[in-house]
Amino acid sequence: MKKLLIAFVLVLALAIPALANPFVDVPLNHWAYDAVQVLAAKGCVIGYPDGTFGGNRALTRYEFAQAVARCLAYMEQYVDEAGLATQEDIAMLEKLIQEFADELKNLGVTVEDLKRALGENSQAIKALEDRVALLEKYAEPVKVTGDFTATYTAYFPTDTDKTDAAWEDETNLYIAATINDYTTAGITLTAANSLGYGDAPNVTANNFWLIYQKDEWFIQAGEIRQNMIGLGLVLGDYQPDDPDDDRDYDLDYEGFYVSYTPEDSDVLWKALGDLNEFYAVRAEWEHVGVMATWMPEGTEFYNVDSDLVVSADVWTDFDDSDVMLTVEGAYAALSGAYGVAGEIEIKASDDATITVDGHYVVDGFTPADSAVTTSAFADDEMGFGVGASFILSGDEEGDDSWTLDLSYDWAAAITTGDMVTNAVEGTVTYVPFEAAKGETGIIHGLYDLMDSSFKVYGAYLNYPLDLDSENNEAYFSVRGQYDSANAEITAVGALAYEWIEEKTTLTVEGRYDSVTPADVQPWSAMAEVAWEMADKTNLTLSYEIGTWEDEYDDNWTGNIVDNAGTLTAELSVSF
Repeated sequence: MKKLLIAFVLVLALAIPALANPFVDVPLNHWAYDAVQVLAAKGCVIGYPDGTFGGNRALTRYEFAQAVARCLAYMEQYVDEAGLATQEDIAMLEKLIQEFADELKNLGVTVEDLKRALGENSQAIKALEDRVALLEKYAEPVKVTGDFTATYTAYFPTDTDKTDAAWEDETNLYIAATINDYTTAGITLTAANSLGYGDAPNVTANNFWLIYQKDEWFIQAGEIRQNMIGLGLVLGDYQPDDPDDDRDYDLDYEGFYVSYTPEDSDVLWKALGDLNEFYAVRAEWEHVGVMATWMPEGTEFYNVDSDLVVSADVWTDFDDSDVMLTVEGAYAALSGAYGVAGEIEIKASDDATITVDGHYVVDGFTPADSAVTTSAFADDEMGFGVGASFILSGDEEGDDSWTLDLSYDWAAAITTGDMVTNAVEGTVTYVPFEAAKGETGIIHGLYDLMDSSFKVYGAYLNYPLDLDSENNEAYFSVRGQYDSANAEITAVGALAYEWIEEKTTLTVEGRYDSVTPADVQPWSAMAEVAWEMADKTNLTLSYEIGTWEDEYDDNWTGNIVDNAGTLTAELSVSF
């Protein structure tokens, strides 16, 4: 009942001038004084004959129904001229009338009365809201978001090159502008060291983009992400690996991308390119794609001179069957380099999927955007892979989830015949029913048949500890790996304790690495406090003794690299 009363007050709390206290038993400093005053001013509540409100007295359903009826009458009389009731207000009042339908019926009030009184007004409100939204869109065509990060780092004890304290700050402004109904544009402005500490301030503008989309056309200029485009085997990693480049996609480029789908046509045309590096035209229809790519600076792609590459890819699910086939190939017309790859995926049952793939890529042709997923491959290589994925349990509501993934990869160099890959991998993943956030168990093994070495990795992440508390939470994580190639054991254990109301988390972590440089201890430890100071504002303080480096390639590895103690303070704000 209290929630209904609060909602009712919100519906009717229109701006009114200050009025005298209508009831002798409602003091001015009472938390409900304003609400009572509003309801009395509207005639929704009239109190008792002795001039009291009776705030501590239980309200009967009949009394509440009378209040709803009075307020409906008020709204019928004044809402059109006031124009202040929104559709949400009306919907709330509808719910109140439906809740008290029987009592209101005795007073001659129905939901239809509300609809007749406010129906036209609701339509007018909707039209006004649409108009305001349109005006806001063009009144403020430029939207600016961003983030700011400031980091202070100091070392004690110091170690080799880790001696001097450092301050870094970076501000990113993401600017997006609506030009018209079909065109938007944006750019990122980055200011580094703008507070004047450490290196000289530096401001750069990058990641510009312009998008036009209307009817059959989609045109984008500026920063392009290759995951938008099916390319088959075409385009090697033409942007060399750069440790300072933190982009997620190796094949991002700055250039243009155009797609055009003629009306009443099954053909999709694409054109894309990066000035002075490559230009391509691609056509897609049904389950076929054909593409021609001109590369004026071939050394950026696969260390050969300029070339014209013609490629094609075919994919089909055989009319929604449980089999998916993908075949792709490419031929460099001037150099004679070529590659072909294929994959077939078979859903053997509701709980099992089998994948088989193969590839043959000659020297000088580097595949980049292949649809083949089981095997990773490079140029001058022929090979195949077999994979299987099984749902062991968890396909029914209430079950823990267990999955098993198995794969075998074999590959050899075409020019020499030397074997380059011969390995078996398997992964078991466990997710409990009603798992805590991120709670997962993993066991992964890899056996390399070329040198008879193996790796075994196991982890259980975010296991919830029972604190018997609604205000605090705690999680424990552990992971470890054994690499037989160098008899190395690495292990990490972490405890995270969270104060929910304070939005603060303390994490304590310990690490062990059995193989470290001669002058480096085999253990490392870290303590970190993360505090959400306010919405979108976070402060993190941490101290680490013994620098630990995580690496995620095909598998997780971790190493202790020095004895330095590192103190870090970081403030991050997003807006």
